[in-house]
Amino acid sequence: MITKYKTLIVLAAASLLVVLYGEYSNTSETNKAGIWKETELVKLHGDTLRCTIYLPAHAGTRVGYHYEVLTHFSKTHGMDLQYIPANDSLPVWELLENHKTDILAINIIRDSIPKSLTGKLFITPQITSMGEVWVMRKDKADWHLNLVHWLTLFKQSPGYARFRNRFLPASPERSPYDSLLMAQGSTLGWDWKLLRAVMYQESKYRMNAESGSRAIGLMQIKESTAADLSIPDLYNPEDNIRGAVTYFSFIKRNMHLAQVSEEEEINFILAAYNAGMSRIEKDRERAAQDGKDPNVWAQVSPYVPRQTQKYVEMIWYRYMGWASAS
Repeated sequence: MITKYKTLIVLAAASLLVVLYGEYSNTSETNKAGIWKETELVKLHGDTLRCTIYLPAHAGTRVGYHYEVLTHFSKTHGMDLQYIPANDSLPVWELLENHKTDILAINIIRDSIPKSLTGKLFITPQITSMGEVWVMRKDKADWHLNLVHWLTLFKQSPGYARFRNRFLPASPERSPYDSLLMAQGSTLGWDWKLLRAVMYQESKYRMNAESGSRAIGLMQIKESTAADLSIPDLYNPEDNIRGAVTYFSFIKRNMHLAQVSEEEEINFILAAYNAGMSRIEKDRERAAQDGKDPNVWAQVSPYVPRQTQKYVEMIWYRYMGWASAS
C-alpha cells in the first residue's frame, strides 16, 4: 500500500513538474519576446521618430497632449521626435502609406481607415476618451507592442495625473506651457501672462497650428523668421516660445523706442509682431507727419491695420483679466 502511495506521489510530482516546466517555458518565451522588443528599440537609438497629429481645430490642447506623450516615449528610447504636418499636397493617410511619418494620431471615429491600408496598420487602444488613437504601419512598427506596454505604464506612473491635467480639460485661463512662459518671460522682462495672452491669440495653445501665410506653432512664427533667428523646430513648444521671445527682443532693439514708456513699448512691439516692424515704423512716421505723437500708441493706432489694432486690444484685454484675477 505504501509503495502504491509512493508511486502516486511520484506521478503527481512528475505531472506538476511538467506543468511548471510548461509555465516556465511560456513565461520564458514571453520574456524573450519582451527582451527582443526592447532590443529592437535599442537599435533605433539615435534615430528620429516621425509623428503626425491630425485632429480638428477644436481639439486644442489635446494636440499638445499627444505630442508631449510621444516626446516622453521618444526620449525614453533614445530617439528624437520630429513633427510631420499633413497638408493638401500630401493628405494624412498618404503620409503613412508613403512612409513619410511613423505614427499618426487621429480620431478614428471621424477619419476612417482607407481600403488601401486595410490590414496594414496597427492601431493602439484609445489614447483619450474622444476616440483618438495612434496608428502605425505594421511593416514599420514592429515595436508597437512595446509602445502599448510603455503607454500603459506611463499612465500608471505617479506623475501622470499632474501631467495630464496640464492639457485636459482645456481652458483659456491656463496653458500647458505656463512653466516655459515663466522662464522666457523673465528674459524679456515681461509678465509671463502677457506672453500667454499672445499665445492664446495666436494659436489657442495648439502646438501644430498653421496659418494661411505659413506661420507655425504656438506663437505663429513664419519659417523665414525662424531661419533668420536660427529657431530649430517651430513645432516644438519650447523652441517656438523661445523663438517668439527672441523675435520680441529683436523688435525691441531695432525699433526706435528709446523715448517710449514701458507700456507703450509693449504696444508697439505687439503691433510689429502682428503686422511687421517696417509697417509699424511707417505708420509712426505717417502719424508724426500729421502732427501726432509717434511714441503714443493711441495716436498711432488709427494708422495701422484694423486687424492689428484688434490684435493689440485683445491681448491686453485677456492679460488684464488674468492679472486682476490672480
